[in-house]
Parts: sequence; C-alpha cells; structure tokens
Amino acid sequence: MKNIVALFAFILIHVNIYAQATYTISGTVKNNKGELLQAATVFIAGSEKAVATDTEGYFKFVNLAPGTYQLVVNMLGYAPAKRNVILKDAPETVMLSLAPKEIMLNEVNIGDKSQRKKYIKTFTDAFMGESSNVKYCKILNPELLEFSTARGVLKATTPDFLVIENGALGYRIKYLLKTFSYEAARNITLYDGDYSFEQMNGTTEQQQKWEKKRLEAYEGSLMHYLRSLYAGTTRQEGFLLYKILNATFPMYIESIPITPEQIIDRAEKDLITFKYSYRFYILYDKKKASKPDPTHASQDRVSDLDNNGSIFKTDARVDSRGSFTNYETLLIQGFWGRKRVADQLPWEYMPPKAAVNKN
Repeated sequence: MKNIVALFAFILIHVNIYAQATYTISGTVKNNKGELLQAATVFIAGSEKAVATDTEGYFKFVNLAPGTYQLVVNMLGYAPAKRNVILKDAPETVMLSLAPKEIMLNEVNIGDKSQRKKYIKTFTDAFMGESSNVKYCKILNPELLEFSTARGVLKATTPDFLVIENGALGYRIKYLLKTFSYEAARNITLYDGDYSFEQMNGTTEQQQKWEKKRLEAYEGSLMHYLRSLYAGTTRQEGFLLYKILNATFPMYIESIPITPEQIIDRAEKDLITFKYSYRFYILYDKKKASKPDPTHASQDRVSDLDNNGSIFKTDARVDSRGSFTNYETLLIQGFWGRKRVADQLPWEYMPPKAAVNKN
C-alpha cells in the first residue's frame, strides 16, 4: 500500500513539474552587413515582454510556457523584423537581421492644420474601436502619424511606436503600426501592426476598476474563445459554433451548432490546429449555450452580428494562451471586428478564478 501511495505521489509531482516547464527564447540582432546592433527593441507581440539588445546585440526572454510567440524587432533607421517562434520542449535561439528602411513616397495630401486634426480624429475613431473604453484612450504622441489620401481612402503610418494610454484597462500600449487605411464611403477599416503592453501604476481603487473593465473586455473576446477552444470548454464558457450556409448577406447558418472538435486537430503537442479555412459563425451567449440544441436542423437567419456574433476564419495553430500563428490568414467580422485597440489585453492576462469558476 505504501508503495502504491509513493508511486501515486511521484506521478503527481512529475505531472506538476511537466505542466510548469518553461523555456527561453534568446538570440542576437544584426544589420544586413552582419554588424551587431545595440539598443534595438525586441518584444513578444501582444505581451508585456520587451527588452533592448545589449552591446553584443543580445536579448533573452525567460520563463516562457510552451506555445507560439511572435518575436518583433524595431530600431530607428531599419525596417522592423518579425519571426514566429514555437516553443515545445527546449529553448530556442534565433538570429534576426534588420534591413535599412526604405523611404516610400506616396500620393500625399495632408492639408492644413485643421485638416490634420480631422485626420487624427478619423484615425482614432477607426483604430480604437467602438466600445465604451475608447473615450478613456489617448494617443500620447500623435505627431508621429503620417497621413496620405488617395481615391477617398485615408492612410496612415508611423516611423516609430505609437504610444497609447488606455485609462479604462490600465495599460500603456506601444503600437508599431505597419499599415492603416480607412475608406469612408464603405466604412471599411484595415490595419496591421505589432504591439506590447506595460501596466500603468494606479491607486487601489483604480486597480480594482481596471480589473473589472479587463474582465468585461475579456469575456466573449477572441482571446477568450481561443483559450476555451484549446481547453475544450467553449460551450461551458458560453460560445456556440455554427456552419455558415451562404456567402452573402443576409447570412444563414445551420440551427444546430457544431462541436469545436470537428474543426480542430490536437495531434501536435501544446498546440491545436484549425483543420479548415472555412468561415464559421461564433456566438457568445451564455444563456443560449446552457440550453439544449434544437432537435431538427433548419436554416436560421443571423440576427446577432451586431451584438455578440462574429464571423471567423483562419488556419492558425493556437496555444493555451490564445496566441496563434498564421495571423495573416485571420478574418474576423462582427463583434470581434469592432473590438480593436481599446479592448486589447496582453497574453499575460488571466481572469480572476472566481469569474472562471462562475462560467
């Protein structure tokens, strides 16, 4: 009996150690001439982890769980570089090379100061999103924004990090904007970039408010969905997945939701992979998710896209934090599409246990 107890204790300890295994990502940054670059900013996109290279161009991130990480390097005078790194059961070492930044000449129409003020407002409205958090967000260095217009489309770039203070969630965001365009006639916004987070200092009362708002931003978000998908708890946490039956609006879906395991593969350790690059409709509705499904299939017209419904398409690989590869293939519309910079959270964010248990 003692031997059995001892063996059981050993297994528990071994499993616990394995579950808590962490690794490092380290490397060097050089230019295209092979020269080591000091003081280049290296950060893990979407996280609170950012460092500067030392005199030998060296950087290191420690205590990283297995998963997928987007490593980004930025330095004035050079074009940013990005590398996806997948940690499995060993540390990773990478060498990143920066090329001189090319000066692009676009069709520019910046207008007078009043016109620029209008452009900044248009950019801010489209970039931040549509939630109540937007009014608490402030761009600290708007002078970095460089605007151009062509055929009714407003475009924007920045030569360095755009710094945004999110007073609703308690984060300072450094956003490396790659592209931004806004077409007013069709109200279409497209943007791409990489960013890192820094927690703001605040009083106990402010911290409590931030925690409440962070949980509100998290619940029903893409991060929340991907984490629950990895954990196999989407239904318990309020998500329903539907097959889309047509390619135009109004959109119709099958009335009976499909199980997430039908669209993902778990063959790879520490990652799940989407097996299909089709569009799916995902609804966040705890009340509906708690009820039995219809007994007979039918075609339902979507009416929740303006509330908690999202169109989703990707062939990404996803880890337990909700971080994913192949970000270029990601398509989101609806609820998630309106949740932009003002509602973004770092990968380090974890909801309070009480909130998780409540779900």
